[in-house]
Amino acid sequence: MSEVADRRAACCRHCRFRRDDPREIERRLPGMASLGSAYGASIGASALCEVHDAWVSPEDSCSRFRATEV
Repeated sequence: MSEVADRRAACCRHCRFRRDDPREIERRLPGMASLGSAYGASIGASALCEVHDAWVSPEDSCSRFRATEV
């Protein structure tokens, strides 16, 4: 794989620490519903990162990346 392809593959979209299930997000962040719920535009394509305890975009990346298990 090329370096560019490696970086794309190692983005948050494919990381095991990414949490993007709306039900799980609303359970972890009870006030989320006041922003319109995790199902809607309030978070868009972002997800919660368990490592950084922050919102991440699908194309973000970091040195803690671990591929999801298939």
